[in-house]
Amino acid sequence: MAVNVEQMTTEVVTAAGDLPLTEAQIERLVQLILRRLAEKERETRYSNEANAIRRGVAPGGPVGR
Repeated sequence: MAVNVEQMTTEVVTAAGDLPLTEAQIERLVQLILRRLAEKERETRYSNEANAIRRGVAPGGPVGR
């Protein structure tokens, strides 16, 4: 039997204060955020270390004196 659907409406309701995500989805999101923060911290640390090395070997720096 063929059924023709001309229009379909979907209604989604969430109660105030409830998140529309499952606990598993929230956990994945938290893990992603923590990974990104760790990557950003690592990039900043590497950049700071590289700058310290450059300052140390630059003419007039602590090593070049």
